[in-house]
Amino acid sequence: MARKLLRSIDDRLSERDPQIVDLEHARRAAVAMTLTPSGDDLDVLLIRRAELDGDPWSGHMAFPGGHRDAHDPTLEHTAMRETLEEVGIDLARHGRLISRLDDVQAQARGKALDMVVTPFLFELDRPRPTTIDTREVADVVWIPLRVFRDDRYHGTTPIARGDFRADFPAFLYEGNTVWGMTYRMIRDFLRAALLDEEARSKA
Repeated sequence: MARKLLRSIDDRLSERDPQIVDLEHARRAAVAMTLTPSGDDLDVLLIRRAELDGDPWSGHMAFPGGHRDAHDPTLEHTAMRETLEEVGIDLARHGRLISRLDDVQAQARGKALDMVVTPFLFELDRPRPTTIDTREVADVVWIPLRVFRDDRYHGTTPIARGDFRADFPAFLYEGNTVWGMTYRMIRDFLRAALLDEEARSKA
């Protein structure tokens, strides 16, 4: 079942071009959304970011990733390098790139930033142990893909930053709240791969 689902995702994404956000002079970053077979489902690798002063995404659930270095030949390389540095998983050796996903313009406190993040979807050959860089990562969480497809795990989370307050859509699972940019990336992926009810109804 998991392999069949992976083939379906692969086939769907091979038929589409990712949406590109072209912002002149924007900072560029990349993240890795990594899937691995787990029983009849696929697990998705997420991290809980370390609590850091001045980091607008401090403590958030996220995908491994970061800013593109001058020495990174491509954004794909950025995503792979950051995954190895942050959680110790070598996607070059044990993973396979499935597709580049839609670019996302970063936001903080409800305002768009001059930064564009590119997610890349990888398949990991099997669940691998992780070794986290505690300077950047507080924890690693594997979440079943079914969670993101199930309305029972969809909700909202209240966010307060100074004078800014709002309720944001979120995935809520076993004490983990996935919202913001990572939530948007997952929803974009589900629509692109036709894995959510709305996308299937439009297919």
